[in-house]
Order: sequence, then C-alpha cells, then structure tokens
Amino acid sequence: MAAIEGQDISGGTGAITAGLAFDSAGEGSPHLLFLHGWCGDRSFFAPQFDHFSAAHRVVSVDLPGHGKSRAPTANTIEALAADVAALGRDLGLGRGAMVGHSLGAMVGLALAQQAPDLVSAVIMVDPPPLSQEVWRGFAGELLPGFQGPDSATARRKFVEQMFLPTDDAQRRAQIIKSMCAVPNDIAIAMVRAMAAFDAVAILRNCEVPILTIASAVPTNGSAFLLEANAKIITGQTVGAGHFLQLEVPEQVNPMIERFLSVNPETYSR
Repeated sequence: MAAIEGQDISGGTGAITAGLAFDSAGEGSPHLLFLHGWCGDRSFFAPQFDHFSAAHRVVSVDLPGHGKSRAPTANTIEALAADVAALGRDLGLGRGAMVGHSLGAMVGLALAQQAPDLVSAVIMVDPPPLSQEVWRGFAGELLPGFQGPDSATARRKFVEQMFLPTDDAQRRAQIIKSMCAVPNDIAIAMVRAMAAFDAVAILRNCEVPILTIASAVPTNGSAFLLEANAKIITGQTVGAGHFLQLEVPEQVNPMIERFLSVNPETYSR
C-alpha cells in the first residue's frame, strides 16, 4: 500500500527485518516507537517521526498485514505486539515510549504487558473504544457490511465518519484512498482483533506512565479511563478528527514532549 501522498517520512532509513518494514532515524533517549492504526501504515506518523528524530531515536513500523510488512502470524493484538517486540529486540531498542494511534494504541498496551523490557511509557493517540462491552455492539454493526456484497462502500463510509468537516479535504481524500486499499480480509481480521482485546485489564495493571490524546470527539471518556487507571494522563486536541497526529501535529507533539519531560522514568533504559 502506498504511503499517504505528502506524508512520506523524511530522513529515515527504510528497512525490513523479520518481514516487518520500518523507518529509523535520530539518536537520544527515550526512543519512540510509532505504531499506526487500523488500515494505516507508518506514514501516518510522519510529522511525529520527523519532529522527534531531532532529539530522540525514532522507529516507525508497518504493522503485520499493513504497508510493506508481511502477513500477521495470527490475527490478534497480542500477536501483533509479539512481532513488534521481536523487531524491537532485533534493533536493540531497550526501554522506550510506545506511541500508538487507534489500533496501534492497543498494540502499545499489549507490549507493556508482554515486553516490559521494551516499554517505559505508553502514549495512546485517539485510541479505539477500549471497552469490550462497547466492541460487542460496535463489531456487530461493522462486520456485516464489511463481509457483505458491497464491502468497499461499507468500509469507505466507516472511514469517512472518522473526520470532522473542518479537517483538511485533500488529506482526508488521501487517507480514505490509502485505508480503503488495504485488503478486506486484513480489515475484518483487525476489527475482530480489537473487539477481542481486553485493554481494560491491562490498563488496570499497567505500571508505566500512560498518556492518552483524544480527538475532538473522543471514543473513551475521561471518567472511564481514570477508573481503569487512576494515574493515566488525559489530553485532547481542538478542531481535529481521528487523524489528529496528521491534522494538528502542532498540538499533538508538544503534549508528547511535555509528557516525557514530566515523567523522567520514561528515560530509563
């Protein structure tokens, strides 16, 4: 799948290790590992990759089944996280901040549970619903359309509702085209994976600092998040839909920077 036009990562060294495509650049602690969302690819974090590479080591990966990476070993969040953990160890990353958008936020949480040797903080950028109860209804609404005779239309409509009317029209068209190009079997499998993932259980037991940055229309309320983890830090952007990291990086990047600066434990190796 082609990257979003105009959002290519600049200055990165592209590579493929164990079948996972990634870009790497910069030096400095903590490193940031960027994990894109459902039907995305590593270009969806291009503004953050370029910004943070000035002072940090940054790695942005195409999750299995996306971009230029190989197919998943299994269609679960846990399996995606295991593949990313293997890549992190191959690269000798040590402990750093997992920065995940949408689906990638769940992968970041799974990494915190599976691979504490790699995770010093989790930053969730507009995560999907984290309640399994919500997903039971949500997946039940989405999957019949995705599996039906006009799956392309159903998927396009789902992606279109992720934007605000004020979001950049050209970027919106590029994102929709890119996301709808992902094979339908991957799109369906990843919806099922998100629905099956018990994010709340991990949040309740997570010991590393967590930041969540919501869009103007958050899918998880602050009360729900704080009930799951009283130490979670919540933030919200102004005037941006689901792809806030692309739409308003001037809001997202300073929040990440401040979070890292006030949580010195994120710098532990």
